[in-house]
Amino acid sequence: MHRQRLFSPALAATLAVCLMTGVGCGDDNKPSSPNNEEVHQSGPDASTLTDAGGNVSDSGTKPDAGGGTGGTPDSGSGTPDAGGGTGGTPDAGSGTPDAGSPPPVGQCGQEPSQAARSFCDPATWGGQAPTASSALVVSGEVVMDCDAEVRTVEIPAGATLRASRSKSSKLTLHGNLVVRGTLDYGSPDNRVCVPSAEIVFQGMDDAKFVGTPNQGPDGNVQGLPQMLPLTVVDSDYGVWVMGSGKLTAAGRLKRAWSKLTDGAGPGDTTLTVMEATGWEANDKVVLTPTAKSSVANHFLQFDEGAISSVDEATGRVTLKAAPKFDHAGCPSCVRRGEAINLSRNVVIRSFDTSAHAHMIVGEKGRLQLDSVELRALGPYKACTGGEPQRRAPIYFHQQLNDSRGSFVRHTSIWGGKNQFLAIEASHGVEVVDDAGYDTTGDGFTMQFDSHACGTRCQRDYAPADTVFRHVLGAKVAIPQRVSGCAAIGSVSAILPGGGENTGCDDCSVSGNAYNGGTFGNEAALFFGEMGTGRPSALVFKDSVAHNNAGHGISNWQNSEKTQPPYDNIQTWSNADNGIHHGAYTNGYEYINLIAQDNGEADFAVIAIQSDASRSRLENATLDGFRTLPYFLVPTLPVVIKNAKFTGVRNPAITQVQDACSGGNENDPNDGTCIRNWLHFDNPQVPKGVKPFLFANHQNKFSVWEVRNFKHADYPTLPANFDLYRKDNQVAGGAYNADFDAWLVPR
Repeated sequence: MHRQRLFSPALAATLAVCLMTGVGCGDDNKPSSPNNEEVHQSGPDASTLTDAGGNVSDSGTKPDAGGGTGGTPDSGSGTPDAGGGTGGTPDAGSGTPDAGSPPPVGQCGQEPSQAARSFCDPATWGGQAPTASSALVVSGEVVMDCDAEVRTVEIPAGATLRASRSKSSKLTLHGNLVVRGTLDYGSPDNRVCVPSAEIVFQGMDDAKFVGTPNQGPDGNVQGLPQMLPLTVVDSDYGVWVMGSGKLTAAGRLKRAWSKLTDGAGPGDTTLTVMEATGWEANDKVVLTPTAKSSVANHFLQFDEGAISSVDEATGRVTLKAAPKFDHAGCPSCVRRGEAINLSRNVVIRSFDTSAHAHMIVGEKGRLQLDSVELRALGPYKACTGGEPQRRAPIYFHQQLNDSRGSFVRHTSIWGGKNQFLAIEASHGVEVVDDAGYDTTGDGFTMQFDSHACGTRCQRDYAPADTVFRHVLGAKVAIPQRVSGCAAIGSVSAILPGGGENTGCDDCSVSGNAYNGGTFGNEAALFFGEMGTGRPSALVFKDSVAHNNAGHGISNWQNSEKTQPPYDNIQTWSNADNGIHHGAYTNGYEYINLIAQDNGEADFAVIAIQSDASRSRLENATLDGFRTLPYFLVPTLPVVIKNAKFTGVRNPAITQVQDACSGGNENDPNDGTCIRNWLHFDNPQVPKGVKPFLFANHQNKFSVWEVRNFKHADYPTLPANFDLYRKDNQVAGGAYNADFDAWLVPR
């Protein structure tokens, strides 16, 4: 997918006019249908486990992993919603997310009493046994109960290809698997628990993939996003769920990833995670980086290993070999990594890593994955900026309401070359407890095609009613651009900015942009401007960005809408800004933020405030705060309430101190050298740390309003005062050398 990365001067001017006058804004004016072991996280207990339906159980009542009685499985409360939309009418999203009622956790499936025809029986195919050159069309019901090699398989409407519940199988294809009927490799209430059931693609060539490319030139013309028909392409090997086809796959229930409560390192093979449901000996695991930002290439300190033994009840894991790097863990502190379990017994994969198949869901197709491994999927064409377009391990293609009822749960997606999971103009997909590791290009994404309409798109097709819940994206590379074939550009592990009722809940990102670092305003977890819905109903809470090569989290949106506060976000040990908050103006608010040990600012604010009733930041714990130049002249102060500073950065609060260039520093309303306007209420700075360094600013009329101030080193200062540039000698004030500012009591 194309994403415009930076604003051109003309586009910036258009956007500024839009924001100030309401002209040229698309449909936005319409009514919308570190050293931190002492800092502990708040919010829900992260040791809870989501079951196959996204429900939460405490650690004492874990859902059964399949393969035994394991107690009484959750029976759920109905079947998944088949989708009540017309399929042709965009759904802006209203009410609560609709991914269907939770199905039961389920037990291991049994073979039906009436035997189906075997895939490997020549009689199934008219007396001819399948070979690597066979192009097969399934009729009736066929069971995959063997190892077989074919060229292609088509499952027409009304036909079923079912994986055996009693025998392992491997289906190797040298072409496409097209599903217009049913491909049944297990379901949450009828799991495949045999040692392995694999679908393998072999013989493709990434360079020959065509993709489903955008049509027409890039632009910024007001209108609807482009909607493209989906056609099977012979050269683009993979799974195509088309028509009203349905692909279900569910192996033994397995937690995709969990936070470390006790770490591991060189010489130490044991670790503990919050949840290890379904984890087994010989499973392949990955440990994410936790080193401080001062450590060179800290964002590359991943360790891959295998489990020797595991105590599922306590989460205690013993590895076959000690990791190379230290990986911190603790029950409730901030600096702790994650363990990803990559192994599943139901696998869809490429034959090896030399070429990569894909999976796409279009038209009225339905995809339901639970505890599945997607390995080495996602083709990549070098020096193209991320082509082929719309080819990923999982791609939901412009389905609107017809994607409702699809889900991806407890799934590992790893070792591919093009994204993890992409949702384009498709609503109501449930994404719960999934881990993506090691890819190129944006990882987990929600968006619509904005290549022709830019920031002026009507947002009817923004994916609605999908919240990424307990989703991890790690080790994500920047694609090679066309010019010079260099890895220059931006990339995001998670892009959760869809339409109404979307967002991220308990997400984690690390190792993003490891091959290039910061580019523009994007981040490892990024709420962008292009191709997103900028909704009112958005969830962003209990999420972490750590050890990324660029910014940790960025919101680069302009909106007059009010969203719920972003709650209990943690961002630490990122190479650039922890929070990079733009773009021009919005009223978005962070509460209970923890931002520490980031290479640049812990919280860098750019966007001016548009809502007088809200703070930008409240009850945060920070090493430091820094304001960057605004894009618009502020009419309200940016408010920071009850910020607690750790004392690591001295001074605690600073700003960019560049001189005015090209504007008039003596004009408070100058649109080039724009004044700064901040309001700090009850800033808490420890003894021995200077709270403020105002110094120079590009506009003489910049001001910091400080209220309810107390500091052990400044007992004689008033509780309320304003800080100005030292040459703006407002009446009643005096120069304060420590703050390098003109201080006026209030």
